[in-house]
Amino acid sequence: MKIAVTGGTGFLGRHLFAYLVSLGYETTIIQRSDLKGGTDRVSKLIKSSDVIINLAGSPVIKRWTKANKETILSSRLDTTRLLVASILGLNPADRPSLVVSASAIGIYDSMNKHDESSEMFDNNFLTDVCRQWEDCLIPLHQTETRLCIVRIGIVLGREGGMLKQLMPLFKAGLGGKIGSGKQPFSFIHYLDFCRAVTYLLEHPECSGIFNMTAPVISSNAEFTRILSTSLRRPAFFTVPAFALELLYGKAAVALIEGQAVYPKHLLDCGFRFLYPDLNLALQNILES
Repeated sequence: MKIAVTGGTGFLGRHLFAYLVSLGYETTIIQRSDLKGGTDRVSKLIKSSDVIINLAGSPVIKRWTKANKETILSSRLDTTRLLVASILGLNPADRPSLVVSASAIGIYDSMNKHDESSEMFDNNFLTDVCRQWEDCLIPLHQTETRLCIVRIGIVLGREGGMLKQLMPLFKAGLGGKIGSGKQPFSFIHYLDFCRAVTYLLEHPECSGIFNMTAPVISSNAEFTRILSTSLRRPAFFTVPAFALELLYGKAAVALIEGQAVYPKHLLDCGFRFLYPDLNLALQNILES
């Protein structure tokens, strides 16, 4: 099986690429320079690929200025539209059998618990990004290509993401909960993400939307308590919401609020998590 990955140089993409290679899959990264070559270039790259995994997207935790919002949106929509157009431009026999494309749990509102059947979406910039991102894939419904959209939660790993940014603060005893700490903390261990994507590759009966989050939903306060206890450091501080709003503007909503998300479709398909709860996940990451 030949696999092509966009966003393969990011934190999550690097882990997934290495994991797929370790399993013996012939895996290549579609570079940004390749994307600049348009559909002709991309079509040639994906013509021999059985699977396309689309993880491209600029980070969302930064001030939502007009320029930053355009970058966040275009980095996802332009790449996804280009991939779809490149696939449609191929003869049906040359098209990939599977596309796995990223989205995010930021599509959901912060007031309810969500599985994949939920349509209780929020009304903010993040939701709009996710909905447009997923809508780019609609033309694939008219093809024989199997489509899996993965709505990704907070990915935990030592080498990147939230944990890499927070570890120095917590080690210095400066860690703490955000706001009330009651907001849901729907996470996934980076290895479970890699395993789940591979599971979708290997099980052709799986298609549709999949929440990529651990089945045991935690809170920001619980995350703070477990991390500080594991590091044997105090975490007395509270980061007030207004401070984050001063720093990030409207983008602070991504930190102040959270979504309670359950991976029902993934579990129904038979996938089992190695790290289903926050304690197990952090214990493994901190001991590795």
